[in-house]
Amino acid sequence: MKTRIASVLLIILAVLFIPAGCRKIDWINHSDDHNPIPPVFVSGEVPLAWLNLAITLARTTPGFTGPVTSRSFGYIGLALYESVVPELKDYKSIQKQLNGLPTLPKPDKYKYNIYAVSANAALATMVHNMYGNASAAQNFTIDSLQNVFDLKFKSYISTADFDRSAKFGKDIANAIYDWSKTDGGDKGYLNVFPPGYTIPTGPGLWTPLPGQGAQHAFWGTNRTFVAGNTANFSIKEPPAYSIDPNSDYYKEELEVYNESINQDPEHRTIALYWAAIPPPTVSISILSAVLKDQKASLAKAAESYCRLGMAISDAFIVCYKAKYKYSQERPISYIRANFNSTWSPLIGTPPFPDYLSAHSVQTGAAATVLAGIFGNNTTFTDYSINDLGFTPRTFTKFSDYAYEVGLSRIYGGIHIRSSDFIGLDQGTLIGENIMDLHFGH
Repeated sequence: MKTRIASVLLIILAVLFIPAGCRKIDWINHSDDHNPIPPVFVSGEVPLAWLNLAITLARTTPGFTGPVTSRSFGYIGLALYESVVPELKDYKSIQKQLNGLPTLPKPDKYKYNIYAVSANAALATMVHNMYGNASAAQNFTIDSLQNVFDLKFKSYISTADFDRSAKFGKDIANAIYDWSKTDGGDKGYLNVFPPGYTIPTGPGLWTPLPGQGAQHAFWGTNRTFVAGNTANFSIKEPPAYSIDPNSDYYKEELEVYNESINQDPEHRTIALYWAAIPPPTVSISILSAVLKDQKASLAKAAESYCRLGMAISDAFIVCYKAKYKYSQERPISYIRANFNSTWSPLIGTPPFPDYLSAHSVQTGAAATVLAGIFGNNTTFTDYSINDLGFTPRTFTKFSDYAYEVGLSRIYGGIHIRSSDFIGLDQGTLIGENIMDLHFGH
């Protein structure tokens, strides 16, 4: 972890470049050819740097499982968007469209805020709040990134403009964080295996492997960002348990077993690739890569991170609701009981039931949002785990990325087909609900 934090500090230092002799100007009202708006104020540079750091923190902080990580990105993205939206032409707050979010602080209508400054303060505050168990070294990294941008901003604008803009961003983040405390997932990193859950017993029901507990057994009861993602939201039932060779259930389990025998090397690569890190960090990393490729504005980045963060957060809630409603056994249990008593999957079996696949639900939601923002036929490369020795994977469609993730869990031996592909469909519905939110443009 020290190496990763050190590398992030180098990135932060590389960001720091304050031109000598810059005049502090009211650039937002007096920008012209002689005093152009500095790129840091209008580009996606601020959110890109912060979400890169948030990904690193998610990968190095104890307790940041898929559900916990997705939740952090949801609130980080929302705080980013609401901290800049008052100054964005053709955009509006989404506060009233969300599930019980109280009225948020308002800026002074007689004085403008500089939204990049507000965004930096909001992101710093929310990252500190979401990663409440970060180490001293990690917190130093968070503070360092905030200071890098603050020094840049202060070289261009007055102290009064800076202080007012930063205060608004911090106020927004604190208000949203206070709301987050009531969703059921607050500090979930400290309670990965909550007490009080009774594991059901019976044919075809999930039994934890030795040493496992029931991870986030009550996560499905958490509040979603969009009420429609759980209220009256029908989750299709899994195929009925059966040991009849003619049944769908038997055939799906047999597919997983047959896949593991003399496995295609490319299938093995795909399975290991998508299992390397929690899927929310991959989704955010893909978004960052596309935003960077397209040289996106701060406005575009704020909306994109907000939509995607809420989508993957709601996806995990819906997914875990299904997992502990149906408590479907994992392939390792069925295959050992019916095909091969010594069989083990390619990748480790997680400590929660099979149906639905969390990878699939969240990736279906992510791909739907990404396609909605950029168009499905967008070429991108995923660099999320190239530091682990994997070759980055390139796609020409977001839907192709989602499909491969779904297949990867069959290839890895930990999900049957219905869990993966009904999961993708469920994620698509969640993503569509997020895309139905009106951001005002």
